[in-house]
Amino acid sequence: MNRKDPMLLTSENQTLDSYAPGLRERLYGHGLLANEGAQSTAVADWSDTGGTSLIVPTALGGAGASAVDAVRFQTAIGAVAPSLAAATTMHHLSCATLFEAAEDASQDERDLIRALVEGGTVMASGFSEGSPGGSVFRPTMTARRDGDDYLLSGRKAPCSLSRSMSLLVASALVDDSERAVVLVFDGAEGLRREEFWKSPVLAAAESDALILDDVRVESDMVFLTSESDPDDVHEMTGYLWFGLLISACYLGVATRMVERLTDRDRLDPKLFSSALAEVETMRTALHAVAREFDEGARGGDVSARLALVRWSMREALVRVQSMVREAVGGFAYMQDPELAYAFEAVQVFGYHPPSRRDTADRLVQWARGEDFRYV
Repeated sequence: MNRKDPMLLTSENQTLDSYAPGLRERLYGHGLLANEGAQSTAVADWSDTGGTSLIVPTALGGAGASAVDAVRFQTAIGAVAPSLAAATTMHHLSCATLFEAAEDASQDERDLIRALVEGGTVMASGFSEGSPGGSVFRPTMTARRDGDDYLLSGRKAPCSLSRSMSLLVASALVDDSERAVVLVFDGAEGLRREEFWKSPVLAAAESDALILDDVRVESDMVFLTSESDPDDVHEMTGYLWFGLLISACYLGVATRMVERLTDRDRLDPKLFSSALAEVETMRTALHAVAREFDEGARGGDVSARLALVRWSMREALVRVQSMVREAVGGFAYMQDPELAYAFEAVQVFGYHPPSRRDTADRLVQWARGEDFRYV
């Protein structure tokens, strides 16, 4: 029986090939288990093929990908290297934070950001996460002025790309009053790593802990944001990028699971169609928010819609996993370690911030006509 190649990831793979030529061939050549293993070269493959500048505007030396293209790009990576997709989402969050800060930056600061982008710098994200009291908008790292410099202290755990990063982009509270984005280069005195991530699932994301103990940072590496972004607009924009791209990662995992069902000779068409419907509904909803973002939407309303998409995806991903498990049966599960790994990886989606507990009340308030905010 002759079969054409499955079409479920065609546009995503084309987008990946456009922005990072050769990356898809490398990732599929290694295979999912190698990409997720202890000796994974996926991060190096990604940086070698130009993936680091994906969402940075062309004016700052980047590829200038739209949100829709960036979602497609991350979906394609998530299908074959979920750890890489999750880890690089944090890199892109760092990039978004920098180019948002660049809107109010001096020319020297813009030149610095451009040099980092054009140099293919791999950036780890040192933004706090979790509850509203420790969200990306409420830094847990602290900095204090020391002459013309700053001394930065704190801990980020987990911190994706902790072993491959050249630069840490962190949020900090300066002298207990001003918020800032701080740049710390790898190798700085007072910066160290500690083992943190012990689960084998998504271990290749390099999500260990970074500890900072009075790391000296020169003033031109500190972007004060309290005055330039008093309403957190730039930070909320960065968080929109995060939400879109982390969702795309797990959409890729789920899409690849469903795509692989097309290889089976015996397949319940109703079960397959139900799983496919879940994937396509997630894709359509995520792309709709990304398209709205590309058209200029910012702030509370688009953030609320993305929060709702992520809320629905959490349950949809569980349904897809359940249906694929039923479709392949126990024997195939035991014989296919890639599929077994994907079943576990897709579950991690629910652990990414913000939690449902932190979002639910704000969605109720938004539905009643109030502005949606994460803080």
